Amino acid sequence: MLIDANVFYTAPDAGGSDDFHTGKILSVNYNYYALPWLAVTSGLFASEEIADNTRTDIVGTYKASIETHGFTLGLRPEYLFSKRNKIYGRAGFLLYKTSLKVEEYFAPGLPSGSNTDSTDGNGYFISLGWAHSFTKKVSFQLELKTLRQLDLFDGKTSAENVFNMNYTGFSLGLAYAF
Repeated sequence: MLIDANVFYTAPDAGGSDDFHTGKILSVNYNYYALPWLAVTSGLFASEEIADNTRTDIVGTYKASIETHGFTLGLRPEYLFSKRNKIYGRAGFLLYKTSLKVEEYFAPGLPSGSNTDSTDGNGYFISLGWAHSFTKKVSFQLELKTLRQLDLFDGKTSAENVFNMNYTGFSLGLAYAF
């Protein structure tokens, strides 16, 4: 059994003209070893509010931000290539709840404000990592990771406004083996 906690540094990509800033997603994973080299992994994740660049057009100025949290379930195969170092992968499915917030600021005299909406759904994740053991129980982890949330706001808006959200980046973390 292995418990790990990671900070995932990512810049979300909605596939359009959005240009989100880099943000952080915290994840905690429970890994149960079915075989010495294969674990079933499940975890919880939550992001900070990650903002888009502020834009100005003929009507006014606006900015979007996104915040997400959810649950993952998958497999974690690994290969021990020295006494203290191993490589591993993770792949599986995720369930998410994501909130989108848009803040609008118009010309003086026009009302400004913000609007929020949330959606839930599913997706998948995949990662490749390296772990270095400090002791038999404690190890450091470095992971390259992608989370993909599918069909955000499906059923809440027109089909042309439904999009996928990709979170790609790297994570740093610590693990404790029981």
